Amino acid sequence: MQLEKFASSVPWKNEFSGKLAIFCSDERFVPATLEFLRQHLDIGQCDFIVVPGGATFITQGEGALTERLELLVKAHQLKWVIMIAHDDCGYYKNYHKGLEIEMLRQKQRDDLLQAMRVLQEKGLRSQAFFAYVESGAVTFQEIGK
Repeated sequence: MQLEKFASSVPWKNEFSGKLAIFCSDERFVPATLEFLRQHLDIGQCDFIVVPGGATFITQGEGALTERLELLVKAHQLKWVIMIAHDDCGYYKNYHKGLEIEMLRQKQRDDLLQAMRVLQEKGLRSQAFFAYVESGAVTFQEIGK
């Protein structure tokens, strides 16, 4: 039995953009996040780290993910990191059980700001956004510098 093949119509580019997007794997937000990156930030190509909780691994010092981030910084010559957290995040609700919703949102924002500082200390440009649902659409708001 021969396995099916699929050839992408996207041309191969043997180069790195120097950009990385880190966001949560929550499938409810992924399509809007990809659209936001491409259309609003004009990022046609970048590396991705997509894990539950998004960039919180940076502030939690999770060894394996931090090592992979360091590898990307060096091997792909990263210059710009975009981080996106989102409302109603299951990872945060599980990790911070019992925290009121507004406090949970503030914790996510604080973690993004802390991650920005960590990345900036490494010489990387970083931006952070918080995504939430408003009138049936996902809206992205930049978190302070």
